[in-house]
Amino acid sequence: MLFTRFLKSRETNAFVGYRTPLSMRNKETWKEANTYSAMIQLWASIIFCVLAASSYLIIGGLTSFYLCSFLLAISFISVIPITEYHLRKKFGSCGDPLN
Repeated sequence: MLFTRFLKSRETNAFVGYRTPLSMRNKETWKEANTYSAMIQLWASIIFCVLAASSYLIIGGLTSFYLCSFLLAISFISVIPITEYHLRKKFGSCGDPLN
């Protein structure tokens, strides 16, 4: 988490942050996408830590490792469609707010 503070970008760019065509339309969509996806990733990390600890205590061994690896991949891949859905609810296809 400390490492990401050094890479934090205030402007839309092609290297750091949440980068999809909709999120890079303008500065407002860029900020919303990065804020929302960071919140989703934080909660996914907290839930993953609890599940990983539980899995290790209940199952243990290599099975626990495989289960945790699968859950980690699913949780971080799911950030993209969840954030895109949020952006489509809040912004139009051109990046203009729907409110």
